[in-house]
Amino acid sequence: MRIRETEMFQMSGKRGVLWAWLFLLVAIPSMSVWGRPLLGVMRSLLSMEWLALLMFVASLMALAAGISWVRRNGGGYRTGLLLSAWIIPLFLVLPLTLPVVEERLHFLLFGGLGFFSMLLFSTPVALAVAVLGAALDELLQWTLPDRVGDWRDVGFNAVAALGGVTAAWLGRRR
Repeated sequence: MRIRETEMFQMSGKRGVLWAWLFLLVAIPSMSVWGRPLLGVMRSLLSMEWLALLMFVASLMALAAGISWVRRNGGGYRTGLLLSAWIIPLFLVLPLTLPVVEERLHFLLFGGLGFFSMLLFSTPVALAVAVLGAALDELLQWTLPDRVGDWRDVGFNAVAALGGVTAAWLGRRR
């Protein structure tokens, strides 16, 4: 049986989504375990302003990739405007208000987890994965000696994950 090029592209695209999702699934608990030492290294190499700029640029790139994905999947200008109206405040403006720069990473990691979960699974499963991932990460931190899991972070994680799910859901609609 021959596979057409478009089918092969769709399969490889789905595989890329799976790899991105798996990467985030490994990166999130890894950051909980090794995030503090890594942050110490980053702070010794970069000033807080540069670290904040790095986080902002990474968020901007993720936002541009998401909008590009929506456009490629048939989302019109109306969908793009709707997405931009709440994605920019959620993923760019809100993280800028956080006093601790590294807290901005929550939005990148969990927004990505929610986004890719929605592309791989049904809506109820994606929502469950996103919200459970948000809570389980903080539960893991409660067990670590140098970390403190707190409800505020669970909230940030869940909001970012639900934002990612919503972005993928809107972009997937035709």
